[in-house]
Amino acid sequence: MRALLGAVIALSLVGCGSTAPAEETGQVKLTLWHNSADPAPLLEMYKKFEKQSGHTIELISIPSDGFEDTTQTKWATGERPDILEYHATVSGLLALNPAENLRDLSGEAYIARSGDLYQAAGSVNGKVYAAITGFPQVFGLYYNKKLLPEPPKSFAELSTACASLKSSGVTPVFEAGGSIWPTQILPILYLADANQANAYGKAIAGHSSTLADSGSPFVAGLSAYAKLKADGCFNKDIVTAKFEDSMKALVTGKAAMVAQHSDMLPALLAAAGGDQKTVDENVGFVGLSSAKPLVTYAPGPIGTFYLPKTGDAAREKAALDFVRFMTGPAYAEYIAASKTFPVLKDVPDPEGVSSVLQDVKKAYDTGAVIAFNSDIPGMGGLAQLMSELIAGQKDPQTAATQLQSQVEQAAKAAGLPGW
Repeated sequence: MRALLGAVIALSLVGCGSTAPAEETGQVKLTLWHNSADPAPLLEMYKKFEKQSGHTIELISIPSDGFEDTTQTKWATGERPDILEYHATVSGLLALNPAENLRDLSGEAYIARSGDLYQAAGSVNGKVYAAITGFPQVFGLYYNKKLLPEPPKSFAELSTACASLKSSGVTPVFEAGGSIWPTQILPILYLADANQANAYGKAIAGHSSTLADSGSPFVAGLSAYAKLKADGCFNKDIVTAKFEDSMKALVTGKAAMVAQHSDMLPALLAAAGGDQKTVDENVGFVGLSSAKPLVTYAPGPIGTFYLPKTGDAAREKAALDFVRFMTGPAYAEYIAASKTFPVLKDVPDPEGVSSVLQDVKKAYDTGAVIAFNSDIPGMGGLAQLMSELIAGQKDPQTAATQLQSQVEQAAKAAGLPGW
């Protein structure tokens, strides 16, 4: 159906009854590897680009569960899309070997309109490779307002809340070990207090500290997580539950809290049957760290685009047209439709933003710390180690030592200074 629609659009643009081939009209088919969690307004933008340009986009959907591993596996085979939707963190970007594989977008107009965004995201060695259209992923604690009128803002308060909620028969914190990746979030949240101004992340990336050091904040975060599990704070099906289950449990009041990020708001809405009022009435959002109500943020994959080098001049031109479309006049339309906050400074905030997203923005503006692992290569192994920690196969110190070894290998491979 998509191919047929693209063909109809192409014919309409070259004239009724025309049989001119695509290569003569400049219309091409672009492949776009995208995250399956792309919200409907973003999917609609892909269609609008097709209609405006006459090009067609073949969407290659990569499941949000295992998104990083699946993308990296496809990438390692040498397969390349024309447009890649992926993480804007330095560690994620380094894994793509950007100097060799990606087109330099440093001269594009959207960069100057983005403030200092590209000083910490989407760039390596002074070159910008990403086109970031989405607000950063903001990580914190979603909570059910009816079950927990006063949410915890530190891990000590989280433990206290856990004890009282358990006695009432409610799951205190719903964890999605079956999806694997969500299990990283709570330990990373714990570290926000130690990573203000990215101090801890810089120490690890610069090799002046290690994850497994005596008194390591990272080991402390893993230990705090292990204690929550030992205290019975998580759901009994922690090993098999998926992130969709966590959203449903939160909205319906079967669980009081879920550690997640702001890009999961569409999944939260879906769990409420598409009823935004239900979400707003039942769910709030706050920051959480070891000792303070801080949110953790990272530039997310949703709406972050790269242009791989393909060697096909026509497709490369069309792919650049796509980036310019997404960051040009159409961007304000996208922000209005998605009701999210813009990253381009000259685009106004949308009207009708949900109350839970307003909570996210308020928490972000009050105290936001970049995720400590954003600039550290080799951190992809954390999710699997968390699975082993949950299963009792590894203790926090052993997990930290193993992950440090992976970081060292990746840092040396990337040629980071000091390694």
